[in-house]
Amino acid sequence: MRAAEATLRESLVEFLPSVVKSGGHLFTNSHYNPHKLPPYHFSKKAEALIDFSLAIVEMREALGLPVAGSVGQLFIDSCEENASSNEHRRGPRKLAAALLANLSHDA
Repeated sequence: MRAAEATLRESLVEFLPSVVKSGGHLFTNSHYNPHKLPPYHFSKKAEALIDFSLAIVEMREALGLPVAGSVGQLFIDSCEENASSNEHRRGPRKLAAALLANLSHDA
């Protein structure tokens, strides 16, 4: 579990700075797709990260470990906010910056 979460954290810390700069679509994926985009629009990174995050959260739940605040849940929360219809939601750059700060703070 710890190794999987460390790998997810390292991957996010590696990819998030480019999203902060470019506003890329790391938070849009097949699970959180507010505009009903066809699958070929999703990056392989985004798909791998959401699948990995969901698996880690599922493992935590199965083991009776807290999910809130876990690295997987933090990424899922960012994807959910990105996909929300809230007119005050943060865009990809701000979501990436906040997630990166959160992950750096928790490391």
